[in-house]
Amino acid sequence: MVQTSGLNKIIIIAGPTASGKTDLSLRCARELGGEIIGCDSMQIYKGLNIGTGKVSAEESFGIPHFMIDIMHPNAEFSVNEYVKRCDKTVLEISDRGNIPIVVGGTGLYISALLYGLDYAGAAKSEEVRNKYSEILNKQGKEFLFELLKRVDFDSSLKINMNDTKRVIRALEIYELTGRPKSSAASGCETARYDYLFIVLSPSRDVLYANINARVDKMIDRGLIDEVKSLCSYRDCQSMQAIGYKEIIAYLDGEMSLDDAIERIKINTRHYAKRQMTYFKNIRAKTYLYENYDKTMDDAIIAECRKFLKTKRV
Repeated sequence: MVQTSGLNKIIIIAGPTASGKTDLSLRCARELGGEIIGCDSMQIYKGLNIGTGKVSAEESFGIPHFMIDIMHPNAEFSVNEYVKRCDKTVLEISDRGNIPIVVGGTGLYISALLYGLDYAGAAKSEEVRNKYSEILNKQGKEFLFELLKRVDFDSSLKINMNDTKRVIRALEIYELTGRPKSSAASGCETARYDYLFIVLSPSRDVLYANINARVDKMIDRGLIDEVKSLCSYRDCQSMQAIGYKEIIAYLDGEMSLDDAIERIKINTRHYAKRQMTYFKNIRAKTYLYENYDKTMDDAIIAECRKFLKTKRV
């Protein structure tokens, strides 16, 4: 079992999609002697490259990247598995004398990495799970999601309605324990790492312009062909990622390409807003860079250097 002593230093660079995390993290890694650990629930999947904004080999400048391309699109992957693998990776990077730099936009992963989640040990019941699966099949995901909102409103703010697997798990936890998943997920009282948590928050106008440009670039780079190559996984949860489900709808003739592209932009903007809400509610000490732009990078690097010089807690 991997042990985290609490002494290992990590730098976390988070922010909504298209906020500039990748460029900043690469500069941090080059200047500080770091290696990058992905913290994105969709970049873990092999083949989902363009739509998830993965860094190419050319763009990475030889900086090692971990927790990316580790699962097939039809595989199940939990937050607890992420923490387990990430703990091991942090120790390996630290043992090499380098700095682990955790980069991504999945707030649940960051929260679990820092403080853990204790609801994983909650009881499980195939019977209860089948009951809610039947409700889903007969009455739809909207009805299922309304059930969750009634018993665990806080979890409904963090779980996408389309992620029916997590919706069912939250309902299962409530039915078996009598406690909402959100209240059960208390985790550790103190942080598991000595961390610097940086959150990039560009202005809304800048962020939305970045998102629109990013989506257009994805289309130009071949997102449609990428989705076509993944159609055998169309019923898997991985293909519910923004950019993939909309292109599938286009390929199925449910909407025009222009409408699909516009839908990707709208859904990405909504997702970015949810990401920032989550980051601001994580109980970790956060260095929030409001109205972020690249002119702040020197100050951020300086803050990282200061953090690395302090004694480990």
